[in-house]
Amino acid sequence: MKKKRKSNRVYRLRRLAVFLVPLGCAFWFWPQESVTTTQLKAEQASISEEIYTIEERTPIEQDGVIRYEYDIVVHGNPSTDELQSVSHDVIDDVKQSDQFQAALLRFYDDAAYIGTEPPLGEAVFAPEGDYGLADWVEPGQTDDMIFGWQLREKEWTTKLTDTEIQIWRSWQDQYTKQNPDDPDAKAKVTRIIATEYELDPKVVQQIVLKQHVWAAL
Repeated sequence: MKKKRKSNRVYRLRRLAVFLVPLGCAFWFWPQESVTTTQLKAEQASISEEIYTIEERTPIEQDGVIRYEYDIVVHGNPSTDELQSVSHDVIDDVKQSDQFQAALLRFYDDAAYIGTEPPLGEAVFAPEGDYGLADWVEPGQTDDMIFGWQLREKEWTTKLTDTEIQIWRSWQDQYTKQNPDDPDAKAKVTRIIATEYELDPKVVQQIVLKQHVWAAL
């Protein structure tokens, strides 16, 4: 018994189906994969930008020598190894625009501390890693510079809270307005801040001492 031959239309529909199914899959997965890749790159860039922030950059020219000082807030709880890595990243960043013969990098865990002793330490990028040897090179001659390190490995459990930092900053701002020769200046400022924040003066004293220890150790 002869089998009936299928019409050309049936074969054309099958060939069309064979072609359209893989094509549809490609269109389905391609945009999703592209979006995922784009999101990943954006997230990586965001993470990189969050590692540190250059809060202030100060050019200093003296006796014909150009130095730059950078105040940098490093986010998270960086180790000294991570601070060294940040130092390299910062120099790679700033040397594209700043022509210097030496650079000083001061590291902070909070911008409120800028202008005081940097709690995370410092790095010098200069000839022989020595800030005083800046005149050994010409501005921008960074290939002849190396790092000198004075970084601190911190005990992060002793870090001040955001509220304590705010209280300390208020205390510091008030203290700079006082007569430096007044032996009662610190006690006077402590009373002012204690009243402002409705705290026992002893609590304010403890916060100020905690910050001093945090900056020094």
